[in-house]
Amino acid sequence: MINRREFTIGSAGAIAALATGSDASASVVANGKVPVSTCLSSELAERYGAVPPDVLADDEPFWARVRSGYTLHPTVLNLDNGWTNPTPQASIDKLISGMKDLEALPAEHLLRMWEEVTTTTFRTALAEIMGVPGSEIALVRNATEALDTVLLGLPMEAGDEVVCSTHDYYAMLDALEQRRDRDGVVLRMISLPAPAPSLDALAEAYEAAMGPRTKLVLLTHPSNLTGQLLPVERIADAARRVGAEVVVDGAQSLGLLDAAVPSLGCDYYGASTHKWLGTPVGTGVLWMRPAHVGKVWPLVPPGPSATGMGRFEWIGTAPAYIEPAALPALALHRSLGAARKAARLRYLAAHLRTRVAQSMPDARFLTLADTELSVGLTTIQLPNVDPSALQTHLRNGHNILTQAMVDNARAPEVAGLRVSPNVYNTPTELNRLVDAMTSYVRSSAR
Repeated sequence: MINRREFTIGSAGAIAALATGSDASASVVANGKVPVSTCLSSELAERYGAVPPDVLADDEPFWARVRSGYTLHPTVLNLDNGWTNPTPQASIDKLISGMKDLEALPAEHLLRMWEEVTTTTFRTALAEIMGVPGSEIALVRNATEALDTVLLGLPMEAGDEVVCSTHDYYAMLDALEQRRDRDGVVLRMISLPAPAPSLDALAEAYEAAMGPRTKLVLLTHPSNLTGQLLPVERIADAARRVGAEVVVDGAQSLGLLDAAVPSLGCDYYGASTHKWLGTPVGTGVLWMRPAHVGKVWPLVPPGPSATGMGRFEWIGTAPAYIEPAALPALALHRSLGAARKAARLRYLAAHLRTRVAQSMPDARFLTLADTELSVGLTTIQLPNVDPSALQTHLRNGHNILTQAMVDNARAPEVAGLRVSPNVYNTPTELNRLVDAMTSYVRSSAR
């Protein structure tokens, strides 16, 4: 049986096409012109490739050009990009054409799509962004699938300990609680402060929870609740000293942090590429050090023919047109670069914080502004304001999409409104949000 993800290496021409953002199979609009997003990556790389990230952080015409590559909702302001990013129009075009191609003759075209060169090119490009060989990653559907492969598949016995935190993603904690209930694994769950006073304080909290029975340490970098980054390298060093392994949830950092994954010092790394890399929903990645591949049990038995990281890719029949459609999104990311995207988001976060502090002086930020401590997300806590009610008011009353962060069971200290703009959002749009929030707070106080 052919493993749907084991393909031959693509041609040099295919890789060159990705690097320049070209796409010969992109849809053509009614007037016969190629969509703007098809050539956008090449244009940005040529015109702005040498410009330092901070210089472009507040360059609104530049980011407006980036915005032109997307088809966004005409009336709703999306400030919940931490859940999932929209994918560029060129990727949407490839999704549609790929689905039509598949459904025209499914039994034959599905196998061809599994083997086509563009999927291997996607693997190569994604691995390059992560700073690892393509043979060391598995293409999966999202971060949950990637991380559950490790959390549920790593051999552990009753009494083995896993260090985690109340700020880890709920799905990962659900998986660990299943291991606890099923196998007798002990969870050492630490409570993290929000906001954290320093990276040292975070590292010390994890180090204090480790001991001779520690088998695994889960690190969410950054937290989806607050955008809090962790001193992963220091914590990983401490884990190695007690003989433990480290798994990093990089769902909110892949595409924003420029470090190669192995430099984090972790043993396993999982992420959704549909977040800050902007690929279509249904794309994710798992990396692990080669020495660990043989001991981790796959979520779905792949059969005896699967080898290496291909052991973790088999899920049965699946839509094979998604990865090829992700190529334009990766090309756009590469033309921008993680450092430039992070600088833009930090600029927008600083603007948001200034406006909120001016309009609502009692507001408390659960996300610190220090670039070493956060990226991408800003969570705002307002006295006597229910975050869920505020989220509903903003969506229904102002057509603004945000996310209420409320987890009373595990992290009651985190109760706020999470705002996560995309790189192409503007200070003016954030002003619109702050005005709507201020109006709600004042009316609620009456």
